[in-house]
Amino acid sequence: MHIKDRRRAFTLIELLVVIGIFGILSAIAVPAVRQAILTSSLATSASNVRQLAAGAAAYLSANKQMFWPYTKNIDDGYRKGTDWWFGFEPLQSRGKPEGERWFEPESGPLGGYVPAGIQPDPSFGFTGNAFRPKYRSGHIGVGYNVLLGGGWLGRGELTRVTQLENPSRTVVFATSAQVNTFQSPASSKNPMIEEFYGFDNSSRNKTVHFRNRGEAIVAFADSSVGYLTMEPGSQDMRDPDANVGRLPERYVDPYFSKD
Repeated sequence: MHIKDRRRAFTLIELLVVIGIFGILSAIAVPAVRQAILTSSLATSASNVRQLAAGAAAYLSANKQMFWPYTKNIDDGYRKGTDWWFGFEPLQSRGKPEGERWFEPESGPLGGYVPAGIQPDPSFGFTGNAFRPKYRSGHIGVGYNVLLGGGWLGRGELTRVTQLENPSRTVVFATSAQVNTFQSPASSKNPMIEEFYGFDNSSRNKTVHFRNRGEAIVAFADSSVGYLTMEPGSQDMRDPDANVGRLPERYVDPYFSKD
């Protein structure tokens, strides 16, 4: 006796129920996965700041407590280019479009001092904003206080740790970015967030990135690491969702003495 095959297809109602279950599971899982990825990327931000704080302490100890320049030009016979605080950029890189330039982090002033190296920071990809890279060799997502390093051109007086009014309050490094509306493919109608490498206390420069749930991850001159909120009214409103602005002046100005 033959037994008939009793396999059958899903009914329409059963199919709709299955689709509904998958939809509910996706609605629950996708935000949780995204949050986990964001948390992991912010951990990279924090790690980079900690590594730089440790490297800065080692550098200062070996260099009479004097901070390093934000930038300087190099032409010593075998190297020609720009020595940024975060790495050396060969001259041939400077002529490339942004996104195709490169730098050598191990050749910068902190290259021999940062203990575990700096990782490319993935946080920019999870901010909800279009990201515009500057270098192909990886974005570190951290800026340096140019008031300590001779200004944006690196030609001013460098600061000694002993000159600081309050090392435990003076920020040396902070998570950084800027809103770009002036270089294609960015425009006023298509603002893009891009990596940036410095900050000061000027009202026109809004380059600190408060990407850690509205806080910037910062390293102070005493090598401690913490979190700071934005100076009220300093947010870059060209792209409010980017959370870019300034730190309060008392944390940036090395000679600020008022509480």
